[in-house]
Amino acid sequence: MAIEEVQQVLSGFIESNLGAWAPIISSWSLELLGHLTRKYADRRIVHYSSSLPEVLQMWMACPPTRTLIDLTTQCLSTLIDTSPDKCIDTLLETSVQHSPHFDWVVAHIGSCFPHTVITRVLACGLKDFVSHEDEPEAVLRLEKKVPKLASVVGILGHLAGPHAADIRRALVALMQESFAANPTREQLATIPFLLQLASMSEHLLTAIVSEFTRVLSADTLNKLSTLMAKWESAKIPGTRDLLSLTVILIVQSGSGDLRFLSQILDIASGESEFSPALVPAVPSAAGVLLDSVLLEMQQRVFAGVAEIPLLSALEGRLSELCGWLQRTTPRCGPRTMWLWNALSLICVHRKEKTALTVLSHLLGRIRGSTELLFFQALIYQVEVVHVNCLTHTISHLMAELRSGRVLNPVQLVENLKRLGGNSHVGVRVSGTVCKFAEVLAEQMQLSSDLAYADAVAELLSTSVQPESLSPVAVVKVAAAAVAYFFAVVCNPAHYGPARKYAAACVCFRLLSTLCARSVAQHLALRNLLSGALDPKVSWRFGSTSRRSSEGPQRRPRFVHLLDENQKFATSINFPQSHSSIVRVGVIGSGLRSVPPPPAIAEEEVALNKQLLLEAITACCALPWRNDRPSPTRTPPIPGMKIVALLLVEMISSDVMFNGLPWPDEDFLKVTIERDLHIQAMFVDHPILWDLLRLVASVRPSLCYCSVLLRAVMAVVMTHWRNCQEKAASAANPRLLETTRTVLRTLSLGQLLPPAMNSLGDVLPLLSPFEVSCLLSDVWQYMRNNVPSPALFTHKNPATGELWREFKAPAADHKYMERLRAIMINKVQTCGAVFQKFFNVDS
Repeated sequence: MAIEEVQQVLSGFIESNLGAWAPIISSWSLELLGHLTRKYADRRIVHYSSSLPEVLQMWMACPPTRTLIDLTTQCLSTLIDTSPDKCIDTLLETSVQHSPHFDWVVAHIGSCFPHTVITRVLACGLKDFVSHEDEPEAVLRLEKKVPKLASVVGILGHLAGPHAADIRRALVALMQESFAANPTREQLATIPFLLQLASMSEHLLTAIVSEFTRVLSADTLNKLSTLMAKWESAKIPGTRDLLSLTVILIVQSGSGDLRFLSQILDIASGESEFSPALVPAVPSAAGVLLDSVLLEMQQRVFAGVAEIPLLSALEGRLSELCGWLQRTTPRCGPRTMWLWNALSLICVHRKEKTALTVLSHLLGRIRGSTELLFFQALIYQVEVVHVNCLTHTISHLMAELRSGRVLNPVQLVENLKRLGGNSHVGVRVSGTVCKFAEVLAEQMQLSSDLAYADAVAELLSTSVQPESLSPVAVVKVAAAAVAYFFAVVCNPAHYGPARKYAAACVCFRLLSTLCARSVAQHLALRNLLSGALDPKVSWRFGSTSRRSSEGPQRRPRFVHLLDENQKFATSINFPQSHSSIVRVGVIGSGLRSVPPPPAIAEEEVALNKQLLLEAITACCALPWRNDRPSPTRTPPIPGMKIVALLLVEMISSDVMFNGLPWPDEDFLKVTIERDLHIQAMFVDHPILWDLLRLVASVRPSLCYCSVLLRAVMAVVMTHWRNCQEKAASAANPRLLETTRTVLRTLSLGQLLPPAMNSLGDVLPLLSPFEVSCLLSDVWQYMRNNVPSPALFTHKNPATGELWREFKAPAADHKYMERLRAIMINKVQTCGAVFQKFFNVDS
């Protein structure tokens, strides 16, 4: 009851004479509240470690303090409009004397008058801040005075939660007043004052940075540059250490909002939207500020500071940071250098997982040689702390590549390829890439992007080390290399002649490197040969399909269905049988014809043939050794032997009688069906003759193709024996050319003696019967002289080349007697070539 009576009396005094009693009673109430909160602060019931709302609720539940708070609020509600400075000064003085026990009083009063309290608190703090000059003696005097700045920070901190918008509006208004045309001393000191506030409160720092970013403009920056000189002349407190304070505040700003930093980078590099309107001093000052921030972060990183807020914010916005890096137009400008240095500090300061994230992000996105040099410099710096970061980064990217989570795989592979050529890190890059050759092989084989396949093939050709690969990986890479070769051949729209040859050379290097392993050599050669004979691809090497050419010609113009049904009416029926007639063709036209392949230029066919022969040669390890000298050069003979045996396997349908000896001519009736099939294969696939010539060039590999040569020889012998024409050249020019080709191939492989090397030149001058006689002599020679590899000896042990030494020329004359008689009989036409076969002087 006594407390209520005292409250009624004091309230009556205030209402009766506002101007006289309100200041006295408000000062008395505030002082008494401060005394009470300090006196009972050590009591068990008062826990100041609790949150401010809990402390406020506890004190407001006490009648005496509740009465004092009500009286204070009543007095301030009347004084806040008439003398706000005196009112706020009293509140600040009391708060400083009894802090932190008095904080709940400030919080309650501030929540009652938020706008007024925030505005006046800032004004009073600025007024007190300006009252000290920027001199060492002033600092000593400032320490003896009541620290009102700390109270301002405390009050604003209490109000930051529910009244953050009011605080932001007050800060913006204070900043805008400082840019007046003729600023007062208080307006001149606004920016240093706000920086001091930001250094004492993280909430105020966040608010000031965000609002300054929002109001930033060319006019604001130009005015700010002019204020810096005035601060020194006016001796504004804190001006001497303003740059250091600003740097520390930027480093401490870890809110995650990087717009302020982005704007500073834009200003320093001249890329800001209002850069043309800025005075020269502004970009220069921005560059100095950025360098100072970078130096401060570097000192903290190498000093072992656990938490650096700006680096944490940059790490959280890694993708945005890399986006800034990619949007930077001058690749060596201040913005680029600062970003690369910041990324280096992030990698060094954080754990290896963060470094892997940064390096993986960059390695998959950097473009150009300049950025690659920056990346290499970054690797050197990071490897001081994280030794294996590069290999772990590549391993991580390979796993991402396999799962399809790499946004730009082509760029990643291109960057790995360029890194592999570096003298410092190339060996490690190539070694790590080689471990994931299986992943790259899958990518090259499954991707429909030919540019991506080109990049992967080139990376594999420079990185694969077959001796360190598992058999499974070797098989997959070899299969992918052959598939890539046929992709190059089958896409002329993407690969012009020059580009096709360049891509094929990459494939040759890869195949040659892989074929150091026997399993890869067998697989690659088999896939190359089977692919060249595949109907889907073989037409690009000049092959033709008999069904596609004959089908349209056999189709009649009209077909009567009744006539066709009557044909089947006379067929044999099988009662109680499950047999049925299934037609797989067109009625009246026989089997369905295969659509003819599209037209292809002869130049393209010739180029494709040459590339296939080069690919097979590369697999036999002749000239292609990955652009580096091979310490153990592989001789081509074993590889060509594999080619010869594969050709026999794929062309000859019968495994019987596939040996090297040539049988008697009477035995041809036994193998006539197989011989016709082999001859048809050579007719459909002219590339087989090129393959045989390639095999013949590496002696004695042609010996293993004996069955193919004698099958073609048997067919042409039968034809010439039954031909009734007078001249062989007029009878069948195509078959005549086949005959000459098989003879030239036999001579190239040294299966015929030197005296028979020019038989093909004389055939057009003879009749079919005479041609048949000569071929019979050749057959007899081959029957009596089995084409065996044992007949060949080393001509040059250094190169491994083999050579066949024939018997004396007189030993082979018995096979040339009929030729001599024929040429003498036709001396008018054959006289010019007689001396190629026989000695005229004898």
